[in-house]
Formats: sequence, C-alpha cells, structure tokens
Amino acid sequence: MADVHVTEPIHPDALALLASAGLSVSCGWRDDDPAAGLAAARAWILRTFVVSPGMIAGAPQLRAICKHGVGTDNIPLAEAERRGIPVFNTPGANANAVAEHAMMLLLALARRAVAMDRVARTGFENIERLAPVELSGQRMLILGFGPIGQRVAQLARAFDIEVTLWHRRLSADEAGLPVVRDLAAALPAAQILSLHLPLNEGTRGLIGAAELAALPEGAILINTGRGGIVDEAALVAAAPRLGGIGLDVFETEPLPPSDPLLALPNALLSPHAAALGERSVRRMGMMAAEAAIRALGA
Repeated sequence: MADVHVTEPIHPDALALLASAGLSVSCGWRDDDPAAGLAAARAWILRTFVVSPGMIAGAPQLRAICKHGVGTDNIPLAEAERRGIPVFNTPGANANAVAEHAMMLLLALARRAVAMDRVARTGFENIERLAPVELSGQRMLILGFGPIGQRVAQLARAFDIEVTLWHRRLSADEAGLPVVRDLAAALPAAQILSLHLPLNEGTRGLIGAAELAALPEGAILINTGRGGIVDEAALVAAAPRLGGIGLDVFETEPLPPSDPLLALPNALLSPHAAALGERSVRRMGMMAAEAAIRALGA
C-alpha cells in the first residue's frame, strides 16, 4: 500500500518532495494503469484522470484528493464532500503559462500566422488575402477572473486592447477594469471573447447559439477554460462568421478524428496543453505534493 497514488506524470521534484516527507508513492502511469493504486492510497494526486464516485467509495483510507491543476471537473466533488474528503487544487501555479497560451492563440489568429507561414513557403502569392487584424484598440470581453483571467487582462492591455470583464459580483474598482453584469448586452461589442471559467452547472453551455450570434462579425473566440462552457455544435455552425476560434479545451478529449472542429479552416487548436512548461508543471506538482503532505500530517 502506498501513501500517495499519482495517476499521471508529475515533476520529479514533486516526487522527491513526497519521498523526503517519508511518504511512499505509487505511480499509475508507469504501469499504464492510472487507477491501479487508488483503492489502497491515503492521498491521490490527479491531473486529468477522471475519478468516479465508486473509486472514492472503494478507497477506505483516502484522506485527500489533490488536483495537479485548477479545474476540478474530473473529480466528483459531491461524493468527496459526502465522505469528508478534502479536495485541493493548485490555483495560480499555471496562470502565467495558460494566459500566455491564450494570447498566443489570439495573436496567431489575428495576425493569420498559420496562413502566413503557408504563403511564405509557397511563393508569396495573394498576400493581400491574408487580411491580418491589429489588436490595438480591439475590444476584449473576459469571462472568468481568477489568476488566469487576471493575467490575460494584464497581457491584453499591454497590446492596447480595451478589456472589459463580465462578472456577477466584482466592481470595476475591485477588478481594476470596466465590469459588466449583463452578458447578452456585452457580447455585441466584444471583438474578442476570452473564456477562463471553471466548468460547473452554472457555466456549462454558457456560450451557445444565441451568444455566438450576438458577437460581431469577425469576432475571435478563445477558450482555455473548459470545453463544456461552449456549445461546440453551435460553435461549428457559427464559425463562418467568426474571425477565428482558438481552443485548448474540448467537450471530448482527445478529439475524435471525425470531430467537425478539425475541419474548420479558421480554428487553431491545441491539445489541452496550455498549462505545460517546465516552470508551471513544477509549480503545479510541488503545490499538489505539499497539499498531500499537509493532509497526511507528514
């Protein structure tokens, strides 16, 4: 029996930290079976592995679930709460990496980076058709103002983008930028819509056909939050009138080969990898390991 079961690879320094605290560790990915050690462990460290209520019920010694990342939609929180098992995550650890990734998607779409590369390799023909967009003076609407959303706002303002936040509670003074309460009223002015929300019952399907239709012609949508926030069928239907779609997250991961998102010429996709990078992965691993150590009193 291991004290801590780690379902997927984490930074070596995080594994070393657990060992230095005197905790034994089982690593599910090494046996190509992330779930193998869950039942016997006293703490779990998870990345994107999806936990079922039955897995929690089948782990009588479990004292903590530690998410390597921010979103906890792969954990049945109600079951954990019912059994008195705390769930920890790593807020802020990946904020800069994800925010930079969101800006990368935005810049690549606005400046037509993929098409420009293709044209540069094929004779510089029809360059006028590329029609890149200047970001300076564009209006961005941000949904979600945790550490990632806050960092995106900072980076966007450095490009002289006019940033507005949709938030149900924060004031403009608290946020440090204009805040709107009425999403439907704000969307027609949003030339850039950037999503940084967790996935829960209040945000699932938040951006659907009506919301996409309300965006101005040529708007760019960026989603580095969670896939279920956007109705993907509605997004595919709305794609021809959008200036670009940048997605790091999807309703189904990995994407099936037949997914219509893959056929969109104005979509730039990444494989739920925005948080990756040596420093951010180390921060997430260390924070998750520290949470496990505290929970087990090691």
